[in-house]
Amino acid sequence: MLRLLTVLSGLLLVMPTAGAEPSSAVAFDVATVKMLKAADPGRGEALAKEGKCKKCHGDFGISDDPEDVNIAGMSVSYLYKQLKDYKDENRDDRDMYKVTRDLEEQQLADLAAWFAAQQPPQPAADRNMDPAVLQLVFQGDPERLLKACAACHGRDGRGGQFDHPALAGQYPEYLVYTMTEFKEGDRSNDIYSRMRVVAEALTEAEIEGLAAYYGMAVPAE
Repeated sequence: MLRLLTVLSGLLLVMPTAGAEPSSAVAFDVATVKMLKAADPGRGEALAKEGKCKKCHGDFGISDDPEDVNIAGMSVSYLYKQLKDYKDENRDDRDMYKVTRDLEEQQLADLAAWFAAQQPPQPAADRNMDPAVLQLVFQGDPERLLKACAACHGRDGRGGQFDHPALAGQYPEYLVYTMTEFKEGDRSNDIYSRMRVVAEALTEAEIEGLAAYYGMAVPAE
């Protein structure tokens, strides 16, 4: 027994600890939930115009650039968390930091409420329905300890509670880019490394397959 404890202690010393810590200062406590429920989309619309959000995200949260995220119809809680992470520099993007650095938390909530109220984009009509991809979406892969995508992001891909974003209706290019960021550790504001662990286990082909399942059709030029 003593030898086993010694071995385990040694393993703990060499294991990375950063991934076990929250990488966001956002806590969905009672005060935060009340603030989000009281958020004003009207004030958020004014902030969106003032911050020139349409430059990247379009007039109503759907981007013209397939490499930018579509934020229309995402949950208030998820959008608020991302804005707060940009403001706190827990998510790296100089342009988003400039937009959020001078905003109060209530303003971040109002901005999130405006985009959450917009009509979300729809997945492509010819989405990827490969059985192997559907397995990952609805059942996961127990051998790799992979939960089903639907367990966090919803069976319709419209997102789950708090910090689980919508995947349905994102551009395939953006989904590939984002999942690759998580896979390579370039994005690290997922609490307790949940998406990093998943993305690390996925192959490039699986990432592309999932992006083609959830993704929206890219507008013709």
